[in-house]
Order: sequence, then structure tokens, then C-alpha cells
Amino acid sequence: MKVSLISSFVFYLFLTGCASRPAKETQNIAINQQELKKSLENVSSNLEKYILESKGDKGTLSLIGGDLFLKANMSLLDGDYLTASALFKHVAQIAPEDGFIQKKYAISLIRLGDLEEAKVVLERLYDLQKEEKVGMILAGVYSGLDQDKKSKELYQKLLVQNPKNEDACVFLGKSLALEKKFSQAVSRLKSCAAANKESGIYHYYLGKLSVDQGQLTAAQHHFEQSLKRQPSLSQSASALGIILEDKGNFSSAVDVYKKYLGLHPNDSVILNRMVQVLFANEKYAEVIPYAEKLSDSEPENLNLKVKLGVLYTDAKKYSQAVSVFKDLLSVAPESDKILYYLGAIYQEMHEYQLAIEYFNQIPSTSGLYADSSIQMANILSTLAQNEFASTEDKKWQSKFLTFISSKFEELKEMRIELSVIKAGFYEGISQFKMAMEVMMVVQDEKGFSTNHKFYLASLYEREKKFEESANLVQEIIDSEPKNAHAWNFLGYSLLNRGIDSDKAFKYIYKAHTMQPQDGYIRDSLGWYYYKKGQIKKALVHLQAAYSKVPDDIEILKHLAIIHSELGQFKKARSFLETALKYAKLPSEKESLSLSLEKLESARLPASDK
Repeated sequence: MKVSLISSFVFYLFLTGCASRPAKETQNIAINQQELKKSLENVSSNLEKYILESKGDKGTLSLIGGDLFLKANMSLLDGDYLTASALFKHVAQIAPEDGFIQKKYAISLIRLGDLEEAKVVLERLYDLQKEEKVGMILAGVYSGLDQDKKSKELYQKLLVQNPKNEDACVFLGKSLALEKKFSQAVSRLKSCAAANKESGIYHYYLGKLSVDQGQLTAAQHHFEQSLKRQPSLSQSASALGIILEDKGNFSSAVDVYKKYLGLHPNDSVILNRMVQVLFANEKYAEVIPYAEKLSDSEPENLNLKVKLGVLYTDAKKYSQAVSVFKDLLSVAPESDKILYYLGAIYQEMHEYQLAIEYFNQIPSTSGLYADSSIQMANILSTLAQNEFASTEDKKWQSKFLTFISSKFEELKEMRIELSVIKAGFYEGISQFKMAMEVMMVVQDEKGFSTNHKFYLASLYEREKKFEESANLVQEIIDSEPKNAHAWNFLGYSLLNRGIDSDKAFKYIYKAHTMQPQDGYIRDSLGWYYYKKGQIKKALVHLQAAYSKVPDDIEILKHLAIIHSELGQFKKARSFLETALKYAKLPSEKESLSLSLEKLESARLPASDK
């Protein structure tokens, strides 16, 4: 009998061992749980009889108890609570006075969901030993069975037994709050806080009570007290930071998170808050190390990886950005956003053919298709202009013009923007008439804005079509009488042509009264005074213009001319060199290079200041 019983039980344990670990070695084995339960009941019944028969044989019982305990504990660890509870039941039968085993049995019953049976075991055990941990488990079981009165009474006993019992105090405080007995809840938590000055948990829950009642100032005080007592309390750091964020005090929230992360640098909850607040406040350089650490701890968080890629891009860490987005692309190979990001990054890196490769993969159904087409047009224009300046080959020019023509028909809503790019190409190679004609084709289309009119007017000026230019700018003034740039445009045109300087000054000064801080208008005013021979007055306005628009080529050229006239050749050369650095069009670069050569030849060594 002994042999057959033990053999059948071992066979059952083999089966349940397989059933308890489906994610490991037995994913493809289907076992009928009902049959196993029935088999377990049969074997368990026989085993119980066997234990009763062996009651006088302590050695046999000890051996059986030891084997069953090991298997029961393994089942509990594996999450097989059915087997664990059945086995612990027999172990508890063998050792009814062993509190450790009785507690294990109760835990297996709780995990199985059999709270009533667990309550019976725990009540018996607590009556025998009055052990605090057993009392805490029993109080939790009472709560799970909705026996709140018993639960609270037991927690109160435990708190008398140990005033520093955090869980008992917190449970009582929370239960009082749920009953809307807020003053009693506060009193209970404050009493526990006074008895246990090392713990910050009580002030944390006091803070939560204050938040629930809308008392944010009090809540902030409690969370601060909680962290003062226990700086490593994550939930208090998070709660305090959120209150400060809601108040708009972002720098203080960052300080809270930073201080906490100094103690626990890998806490994903606080890292998440830190990344969000820094990102929302555009602290891109500061947020990168935190975003990197968070990404390492949450490798499956694709949104975070996208954010990290954007941060790298903003910080001009292009190789890291490319690496992040390529990883994302391996997960989502058809993502139009990731393809667009990669195209844009390679565009910034001036790796234009790679940029085109990624932009070109964006499907026509994507909302990014039109914009990716515009970016490709810009890239092809750049390549075509570079080609024009350096070689007789017209490969890229042909590709650019073919691309623009095809998109002009396909993307009718982008015709004006495509025309601006095409005109910009012709302007870049000094074919101003062609640029002008391109813009004239679309000037009557809806969406041809004031800025487009200004651009066409500037092209008219290049082609000396001053009447057409003036008429177009006058159209702007007729519809926008307070458009300062339109008045400035008319005045500067007259000034440059040497026609009616009084009218030129009238228009420019009118623009200046409308926008006295505008750098471009201050430049025009300065240039007027230069033309009038009032060099020092001109310099005041040109310096003001430079402070507003330090990268404008015309302003830099004007300053170079003024300083040259004053004999300050080093300053003049510096402004021309800066202008050359900002110049994009080949015609501009050529003109500035000639100006530098003339300056060098005109400079006298004795007057090189």
C-alpha cells in the first residue's frame, strides 16, 4: 500500500509540476485542470489516511512532512496555489504546533482565494502565539472578507502592542478617512508620526488626505515633512513634485526630483516625472541624461525613445539620434514619423542622399507626404546650386527641375511653396529673371501671401522693374496701411536708386515710428544717414540694427563700409568675414569675397585699427 500510494502521489506531483510552469518547459502540454483537481483530491484523501495510520511512527511522519513541505513551498513559489494549499494542509496536519508551517498554509489558502479557511487557520494560530505578523495577515483577511469591524479592532490591538506598526496605523487612518471621519484619521496618523519620528509614511498619508480635501498648501507641508524624515520615500517625492508642477513652480519640482534621484538614480517613477517636466519646459540639454537612464530601464517604451531621439536632434547629437530612430524603425519599419525624423536628421547633417532615401519611403497616404516632398525639393535645390557653382555637370539640376515639375502637378495645394523653392534655385544661380517668372505664375493663386508679394517685389528690383515692384508693395499698403515693412521697402528702394531721398526718408521714418525696434528698418535709417554723409549717426542706427539681426548679410556689409570709411579696417574685415560665413547664395559669396579683396588692397598699414 505504501509503495502504490507514494508512487501515485509522485506521479501526480510530476503532472502538477508541469502544469505549474507552462511558460517555461511545458507550453505545448495541455492538462485538464479539472481532472488534476480530482486526481489531487483522491491522492490527498489516501495520503491523509496514510498519515493517520503512521501517527505513531514519528520518523515516517517527519520524512513525509519534510518531502511534502519542500514540494508545497516549490508549488507556492511557482504560483501553483492549488497544489501548494493541498500539500501544506497535510504538512500542517503533521505539525499542528509549528507556527511557521501553519502560516505557510494560510498564505497558500489566501493565494488560492480561500479566505474563510485561511481565517480559521490564522485565528487558531494567533490565539496560540499572538505573533504580530500573523495578526497583520489575519487583519488583512478580515478586511478581504468585508469584516471591517473585526479588522479595525485587530489593527488597534496590534498598534497598542507595537505603536510603530506602520501598516496598522495607515490602515486605520485610511479606514477612518473612507468613513469621512477626517479629523479622527488625521489624529490617528499624527499620533503614529509622533511615536515613530523616523518614518515619513504618516505624513505622506496626511498629505494625501489634504489633497483629497483640496488643501494643497497643507498637503505640500506634509509631503515636505515626509521627505525630511525619510528622504528615500518615492511616493512623497512624486506627490510633492506634482503639487509644485501644478502651481507652476517647475524649478522647485525639478529640485525635489533631483534631490531624490541623488539617492535613487534608477527610480523610474521619479525619472518619468523629471523627464516630463524638463521636456515640457524645453530644458532639452538638461533632460537628456535622465531620458537616457529612463530609456535604459524601460526599453519597450517606444514613445520615450522617440522623445529621446528628438532631444538628441535638438542638441545636435545627430549620430545618437540616428541610432535611436533606426532602432525604432526596426520595430516599426513602416512608421512615417520615424522615416521623416531620419530624413530630417540626415538633412541637418548635410548627408543629402541619405535624407532623400528616407523621405522617399514615406507613402503618399501619409500626412507627412507633402512636407517630405518639400524637404526633398529643398535638398535637390541645394545639390543643384552646389553643382552649378563647382562643375559643368547638370545632373542634379535636371533631377531638381524634373522633381519640381512632377510635384507641381501632383501636390496642387503646395504649388506656391514649390514655386518659392524653384525661384530660390534660380536666384541662387543669379538667374533673377527666371526666378521672377516662376513667382509670377502663381501670384494670383489663393495662398499667395504678403511675404510672397515681398519676395516677388525683391525679384522685380533685381531685374530693375521698379514700377512693378512699387505697384506690388503699394498693394500691400492698400490692404495693410500699418505694414511697416512695406513702407520701409518703398523707402529703401528709392534710397538705393538715389531717387528722391526726401521721400525715401519719409517712408523709412514712417516705418520706424511704427516699429522702432525693428532691425531691418533701423538698417535702412542708418543707410539713409550714411548716404547723407552723417557717418556717426549712421553708425548708431546700424549698430542697433546689428544687435537685433546679427546674421543679416546687408546689415553686416553696411557696417563694414562704415568702419572702412572711419579707417577701422580690422572691424570692417571682421564684419565682411562674418557676412561671408552666413552667405548661402553663390552670388552673395562671390560679391563678399570681392569686397574683402578690395578692402585689403585699399587698407593702409598705418591706419589698420
